[in-house]
Amino acid sequence: MFDFQISHEYLREDLLEFVDSKQQQSGIIWGPKEPGCVIVTSGGRHGKKAGYHDGKNEDGSWSYIGQGSKGHQDPERFSNSLLTNQQKSVLLFSTKEPNSKEAKERGNHKKRYKFEGIYEVLSWEKIKVTEGKRSGDQLVVYHLIPSNNIFNDFEVEAAIPIKNGLSLADLEKKIKDTPRKNEPRIKLTVQEYKERSRLVKTYALLRANGVCELCENPAPFVSEAGIPFLEVHHIFRLADDGPDAPENVAALCPNCHRESHFGKNKVVIKNFLKTKIQNVKIEEQIEFRYIK
Repeated sequence: MFDFQISHEYLREDLLEFVDSKQQQSGIIWGPKEPGCVIVTSGGRHGKKAGYHDGKNEDGSWSYIGQGSKGHQDPERFSNSLLTNQQKSVLLFSTKEPNSKEAKERGNHKKRYKFEGIYEVLSWEKIKVTEGKRSGDQLVVYHLIPSNNIFNDFEVEAAIPIKNGLSLADLEKKIKDTPRKNEPRIKLTVQEYKERSRLVKTYALLRANGVCELCENPAPFVSEAGIPFLEVHHIFRLADDGPDAPENVAALCPNCHRESHFGKNKVVIKNFLKTKIQNVKIEEQIEFRYIK
């Protein structure tokens, strides 16, 4: 689905063609060709003049100001609602304005858009501007977090409790008690989101017990910490079901993980894993084969 490459720059025409849209102005782009995602362009001189001060935060998240250049912004306005409902994959691009030298070399003043990655809306809130051109206006701020490789943020060794006989039922209960993105609460912190993702990854790896949940072969190797190496895979992309549920992830060997993304039978694999994971019977206590 996603043909863009991280850090590469694209023209607006490329973005519009991807979703089949004719929008020439909006920073939120959608179209019938890719109904499961929305394109967001952040930054640029026009946005700053209109009072949009968005960008990347130190924790890796991204703050994005919604649409509406005058008065209070409405989170239910159609373009904003695509983010407010928190259901779509967000293809995030930062706006690159050409300097005079670049414009001369290219023969035009067209902006370029740098692909930052696939994000999702973690939460949103309304803020009141107290100074500047938008003073007195209420703006909608969307908090975006990277979603394409969320589990890669956590080392396998850090995710696995080094303890024999751990109850998966207890871990499952802890996951259910941890706030998730789609619950009816507007504000969810990056820390809460990452903690839930860490717990889900732990759950998937312990459930697999050192065996790939697709090919059913043992993990290809064991790490120095004594952990079987498996990768956690999203069975459904976040626009379909969300990445933070135990039933939506599978622990796979690297080969099966790549095939599940790029193989010609990836749809068959997705449906197979969906059925298999839903029917897994979890024992209360598990003897971990490799953990010491």
